[in-house]
Amino acid sequence: MFMNNKVEDMSVQTYKELQDFKKKLEIWIDEKIETHKIDQEIYCIFFSYGSESKKCSIWSNADIDIQLIVKRLLNFIEKTFEKNKTQLNFIKIDIAYQIEQQAWQSVVYQVMNQEHNNHYRKGISLDENFNIAFLEQEIYGRAIIRGLRYDQPNFFDEKNLNNAIQKKYPNIQKTITLDQLQFVWTFETYGAIYEDNQFVQLQSGACQNGVRLLTENKKEHLKNLVENNANFLYQQIQENGRFVYGYFPAFDREIKSYNTVRHCTSVYALIESFEVKEKKEYWEKIYKAIQYAIDTFYREKQENVAFMIDGEKDQEIKLGSNAAAILMLTKYQELTRDDRYLKYAEAIANGILEMIDTEGQTTHVLHYPSYEIKEKFRIVYYDGEAALALLRLYQLNHDEKLLVTVKLMFEHFIDKKYDKYHDHWLSYCTNELTKICPEEKYFQFGLNNYLKHMNFIKNRKTVYATFLEMLMSAYKMVNRLKEQGYNDLYEKAEFEKLIELIETRSEFQRNGYFYPEVAMYMERPDKILNAFYVRHDRFRTRIDDQEHNLSGYVAYIKYF
Repeated sequence: MFMNNKVEDMSVQTYKELQDFKKKLEIWIDEKIETHKIDQEIYCIFFSYGSESKKCSIWSNADIDIQLIVKRLLNFIEKTFEKNKTQLNFIKIDIAYQIEQQAWQSVVYQVMNQEHNNHYRKGISLDENFNIAFLEQEIYGRAIIRGLRYDQPNFFDEKNLNNAIQKKYPNIQKTITLDQLQFVWTFETYGAIYEDNQFVQLQSGACQNGVRLLTENKKEHLKNLVENNANFLYQQIQENGRFVYGYFPAFDREIKSYNTVRHCTSVYALIESFEVKEKKEYWEKIYKAIQYAIDTFYREKQENVAFMIDGEKDQEIKLGSNAAAILMLTKYQELTRDDRYLKYAEAIANGILEMIDTEGQTTHVLHYPSYEIKEKFRIVYYDGEAALALLRLYQLNHDEKLLVTVKLMFEHFIDKKYDKYHDHWLSYCTNELTKICPEEKYFQFGLNNYLKHMNFIKNRKTVYATFLEMLMSAYKMVNRLKEQGYNDLYEKAEFEKLIELIETRSEFQRNGYFYPEVAMYMERPDKILNAFYVRHDRFRTRIDDQEHNLSGYVAYIKYF
């Protein structure tokens, strides 16, 4: 059962536990062979194992007789336990099926022409007898398939492949030249992770491949997931209040850049997670993170007018950074009723007001320290984020100029058809505005923001965390339509389809979560366990990836 992923809940630590595990393993293999009627010319079993502090090892064996493989596997497990039982902290089992010979160039073409990077989800053997074979998770954990950027196609990395062969098969001396390959054997797997003295079933094939199947109550599972991910985010706050910004986990490469927006929204999301479960011990670091933002990014232009700066060399002022800071500070006050940061939020809001003209149009980026315009427009998300920040502050201090400005901005959004952007910040903002001003034009804008995007969201094959945020804000807004007398708009809202889509995306987002069964193949499982990642961008694990997933799931748990 998925709880806090403590090693003691997953590992085999005593000889009694070892014997119990081996019996359950034999039963699991027999049941899989029988249930799925696996009958093939050759069988192959993969046994992944290791400690939490380094990339797992993988034992594999192939034979025409499945029982011989099982016998060898049990013998190997026994010897591994006797040698070093900490190597059995993480345990995963896979059985290959649907083994298919393919032309090498055909596989290369499939990998290079995926719609989204890193979504080739099959294992690959270089020979029909599985003498050199890698699970799908190994392929990405060793960066055998990799990309230089998310918007450039994947390719097979010959150097990484040969390094992987040397590590996994030290007795094999030959070097593989990719251009000389003619055929490979691809395969799917049925797998399970051993956790809490039982095998947890993993899904097989497509985007869900290798991700655990939910057998418990979904909402309870997601509560645990939020608690675990909030803990991961909390652990990223260093003693000075600055986050470890993120990792490319295949080789444990830390992302060195930094960003004011993501610092503030990550603090916001960590505080927001307390709406599911508060951890009082987190507050000390949260205060440090808030203070770091004030000390490092906050700049007063004049009395009661301030901005948040971004960038270390070419410093600038982003509308989004100002908005993110207000969201962080108002969320703190909303949960604690403590107004110690209100003066900062109000000064930053006055800074935002200076970046909005009399027609509700925004300026996105200023030079610092000259305050001259650098870019009138950079990214559409800044507008909705700024409007939401002003509304959240208005709900605390009831300063009418903030509401007047947001309504002016909305006239511009409606006139310029901003609903075509399907922006999650605008969905948040429309929900908040319709609470205060339940006018038909705002509700209509909120409906337009998601209605024409529903099929795209349904069919999207990557984990795109802001979808759930957008859908949950829309759900909250639509829920109020009937009680506020807008029956005609409610009929247009496709509420049942919206509910179905929320269920679909809340499940799909688990495909981008570092459960143990995925984390164990990366360089340092302990550093990324319980984090969310972006598969199509080199499994990027960044603080804002946590923030967006947390916010969506918190809303799901609270309101759905």
